[in-house]
Amino acid sequence: MLLSSMLILMGGAAVAPALPLISESFPDASEAMVSLIITLPSLAIAFSGFFIGILSDRTGRIPVLSASLLIFSFAGVSGFFLNSLSAILAGRIILGIGIAGITVTTSALITDYYTGIARAKILGYQAASMGIGVLILETSGGILATISWRMSFLIYLLGIVILAGVLVTMREPLREPEPIQNAGSGRPVDKVENPIHVSGKKTGYTTPLFEIGLVYATLFLSMVMFFLLPTKLPYLIADIINTAGPVQAGGIFSNHALLSGLFLGLMGFVSALAGIFYWRITASMHRVSVLALSYILLCLGFVMMGLSGSLLPAGIAVIIIGAANGLIIPTLLSWLMSVTPRPIVGKVMGGWSVSLNTGQFCSSLAVVPVFAVVGSYAGLYASFGILAGLIGVFYLAQYLRMKFSSPGKPTVQRN
Repeated sequence: MLLSSMLILMGGAAVAPALPLISESFPDASEAMVSLIITLPSLAIAFSGFFIGILSDRTGRIPVLSASLLIFSFAGVSGFFLNSLSAILAGRIILGIGIAGITVTTSALITDYYTGIARAKILGYQAASMGIGVLILETSGGILATISWRMSFLIYLLGIVILAGVLVTMREPLREPEPIQNAGSGRPVDKVENPIHVSGKKTGYTTPLFEIGLVYATLFLSMVMFFLLPTKLPYLIADIINTAGPVQAGGIFSNHALLSGLFLGLMGFVSALAGIFYWRITASMHRVSVLALSYILLCLGFVMMGLSGSLLPAGIAVIIIGAANGLIIPTLLSWLMSVTPRPIVGKVMGGWSVSLNTGQFCSSLAVVPVFAVVGSYAGLYASFGILAGLIGVFYLAQYLRMKFSSPGKPTVQRN
């Protein structure tokens, strides 16, 4: 399950270090068109994630996960064989459907398998797995891109290896039975908490739409910002190398494809560390304060990235961004799982997948007007750092409101 989770965050961006090389191979294509190789899978996920979530509720998690890993591998590796950009983009759409299934089922399986403190720990491990996935996928993609941009697509064969592990080790979780009316007493055999009435009928559970919507919105904006790393960092690194010169830019590491992969891998490594120690870091904190701290860190990282004129400050910025992301994802997912009724976990996780990947796709669209105004990749990162700061201020204000509107400090959320 955790190995599958490695493919969620950067599955579509594994070939990001090769983007400048792909641009050179297709000189008639714009930079925005080439960037669709990274963001188009996210659009496919956004359209398919919700329906795949419903399918996993009805048919089971493991069959959907297995099929999704198969699709991930074959669609991902297709870029190695295809000779036109349009055909490669078509393959990326199919890849997105596979990633949608992986995202939905792995998140839902955590809810099915674990509760309470154990679930919070596993969510931290899942965030660590995503970070390790960034490390493996981006570093390997960068190394393979030094041979040929086509070679970077072979990293998707990793899905076949994970599929074998799923088929050997994982079993479909037992489902909670639906409430059944006892013919003798007229009471449901299995009690469902928080029943409510909708249109005069008892649904059996409450659906906190505001909290779910807030998590979705926060995740969407987070992905808009986060996906600036795989889509634009290779170009920023190339600018730094061209400006500073090979020696000042890193000597033998002046290869921008390799260097971009290493930087993204570093970000993944730090994100993995944050995920591993997530439970210890946040054990005495309210989730709202965790989000406030995380987005302030994200603001700092993006602004530093924008101000960096050499590789050292850019590397420090990548470390800060990785730490922030390692806290944001498990906190939002833990929040969502804690308020989601069990009968609709797959559906809500489908919405999570849609929000996550719509944000990734819209990142490429949001970049265009901002870049037109600031005129540089450095200015682009600094501008989105302001957005991260605003989100941090919002959650800080919410935390302070809770703290001063109640007699004691806000209750620590142990989800």
